[in-house]
Amino acid sequence: MDQIHLDIVTPERLAYSEDVHFVSVPTTNGTLGILPKHTNLVSQLVEGEIKIETNGKEMYLAIGGGFMEVTKDHILILVSRAYNADELNESEIKKAYVAAKEALSQKGKAADYAAAQAILRRSTVELHVLRRKKPRLTM
Repeated sequence: MDQIHLDIVTPERLAYSEDVHFVSVPTTNGTLGILPKHTNLVSQLVEGEIKIETNGKEMYLAIGGGFMEVTKDHILILVSRAYNADELNESEIKKAYVAAKEALSQKGKAADYAAAQAILRRSTVELHVLRRKKPRLTM
């Protein structure tokens, strides 16, 4: 089966670097699937979940926004953050989720409201990635 090399880079580290069979990414226009020999492409990515398929296995990462460049034999993803389920702390994510929900219910200052919305989005994505590894996880 054909493969394409995938690099996922954050400002802090190289989060992932392997040959893969398929990648699904969240873009500003919806979810986009990339296979080997894909046409050249540059796309903006939004906060969400990346699905990676390689050697019959699936892996998921929670990402922040960023950009992706695709060539015939390489995918370069530059994002603000990228974590797989093993790197996520379930109890901390749940605390942040609950705190964000509470802050949103109070409808305070616009800046505080926007920050709470961002934390809620990030927590939701991270919990979703954790659920894929631990299907019985609840919020």
